[in-house]
Amino acid sequence: MKFLTIKATRIIPIILLLVHYNLRAGESDWIRQSIDLTINTHFSEAESLLVKKMAAGDSGIDVNFYYASVLNSKMTHFENQKGEEEFINALNKVIRKTDTLIDSNPDMDSTSLAKIAFYAGSAYGYLAYYEGQCGKWYPALSNGIKAKKYLERAVELDSALYDAYLGVGTYNYWVSSRVKHALWLPFISDNREQGIDYIKKTVRNDSYSKYMAMHQLIYVLLDYKDYKEAEVLAEKVVKAYPESQFMWWANAHTYFKSKKYRQAIISYRKILSLMEKNPESNPMHYLDCQVRLAEIYHRLGDEAACFRHSQLALDRHYGENLSKKDEKRLKQARELMEKSRKNAVKSNSD
Repeated sequence: MKFLTIKATRIIPIILLLVHYNLRAGESDWIRQSIDLTINTHFSEAESLLVKKMAAGDSGIDVNFYYASVLNSKMTHFENQKGEEEFINALNKVIRKTDTLIDSNPDMDSTSLAKIAFYAGSAYGYLAYYEGQCGKWYPALSNGIKAKKYLERAVELDSALYDAYLGVGTYNYWVSSRVKHALWLPFISDNREQGIDYIKKTVRNDSYSKYMAMHQLIYVLLDYKDYKEAEVLAEKVVKAYPESQFMWWANAHTYFKSKKYRQAIISYRKILSLMEKNPESNPMHYLDCQVRLAEIYHRLGDEAACFRHSQLALDRHYGENLSKKDEKRLKQARELMEKSRKNAVKSNSD
């Protein structure tokens, strides 16, 4: 894709807050619906909604983008690569279509160009994230740089494209965080605070990405050791999406990291209850919850509860071909069970 250019005289402040970046006029309720279904881990319904639109002849940039978004969330949730081909194909369609729009409309106005930059940058961002998850570091870095370039261009052209700030802010924060041991070097910039400020721009405005931005900001703030603000957001996201496992995981992790263990226990138990009701749950998340509960009770000195949750984790059959992370969790469960047994024996002997 050609780098987005536009005459300086056409770069003007946009006062109007865009509800979203539909390149075509018309209803966009389906976007909100697909996002809500995805956040609530109803992936089949979200996929069906978008596949039906495509089957009816909708081949637009937005429908392909949100289809890729659903598949990305689904693969992240289940920690597998089922849907990879469709995911990559959808993103490549977004990139090709934005290429075509740029090449065929050299005199495009700044607002429309900003919309295209948002979609192009977001598509590259999804590719970078997925490639990073798969250990493909060079293409992940290359696509991450492209994503940042297009998203920065989007906010330059239209400062009211608040969803675009999320991508730029996330990139700036995590790149700085991962090299923070070298921030003392004169050629390494610390962009963590700028990253946080950018993500907050998305949170403060009524964009479609508002609650996804809150979700991302929680993990950013925990990394930044700002537990107080993370807790405020952790409560807001579960209030907005009380049936979302994604949001409850963020909530539970917040209270675990801030060592408010009693509240964390409530949150992990809530996740377990949501899993029981939702057929599209990752069975390995049961293991994660039980081991985390065992760890919390061990820290609280309740060895009986620690033993019970360790046993619950180990008693369930998880199938074959477990990931390294799952094997590590099972090992942790066995270690916690043994520690709780030894501590209980020691306590009784005393």
